[in-house]
Amino acid sequence: MVLLVRFGEIALKSRFVRRQLRDRLVANIQDLFAAEGVECITESDEARVYVHADHIEKARSILSRVFGVVSMSPATEVHADLASLRDAVVSEAAIALSPGATFALRTRRVGTHPFTSQDLARELGDQVRRANPESRVNLSRPDVEIHIEVRQNRGFVFREVWPGPGGLPLGSQGRGLAVVTDQAGMVAAWMGMKRGCRVAVATPPTGRMVDPLRRWDVRLKVLDLPPDGHLHELVKIARADAVFLGTRWSVFDPDTRGGLNVPVFEPIIGLTDDEVGHLASRIESA
Repeated sequence: MVLLVRFGEIALKSRFVRRQLRDRLVANIQDLFAAEGVECITESDEARVYVHADHIEKARSILSRVFGVVSMSPATEVHADLASLRDAVVSEAAIALSPGATFALRTRRVGTHPFTSQDLARELGDQVRRANPESRVNLSRPDVEIHIEVRQNRGFVFREVWPGPGGLPLGSQGRGLAVVTDQAGMVAAWMGMKRGCRVAVATPPTGRMVDPLRRWDVRLKVLDLPPDGHLHELVKIARADAVFLGTRWSVFDPDTRGGLNVPVFEPIIGLTDDEVGHLASRIESA
């Protein structure tokens, strides 16, 4: 089985930039798998990354912490001919369909083939109905959706679509420094990381709020926050292009930020306390 990994914003870039971002995404996937001690084989094309792993649930957990991954699906891969696709879809339907359940086939096709997407849906749908005579098609609100994705000479059949964190690949957009002394600071750091920034964190020596961030960045750099809270030297040490703060409406001490020659961002400025708490729970539970 293969995990079909989708990315979002990367696809909007120029061909050259897209290739750079995709290579960074693949490298980050490999780094996180290696840190977890889980073996995987990766490959990619213009629109997908393919991750082959023996432990699908472990792979899912890891990929859910890779910035740039929009979603993923555990898929059965077959050759992109009607006979192979038919066998895979009928097998998937036999597992998923209970007597009387409704279903829909969602087809997507890239490349040149002797059939259209409509031909594919019609032919495979007929085969599923013959194998499951008590089931019927419902395209608007089906009990079961089966996806068929044909990419050149490769076919993929799957039912589940698992979300990823989205954003841009970590390390693709420069360096940053985040002050992490509480939950809000942790969320601000994470939001900077999600935009592709390699974020170093400054925290008190006894601070524990950075620990969840290590699961998102295996190369996380942690610096001791000085008692006076001044960031000038830390910005130099981290070679930061920006500072991320978990504050709202410039609550942060202006003396601390005074004289900084890099932009200062407050990513949570538009979030409620409940929204910050929800994001913090997501970060900590990943």
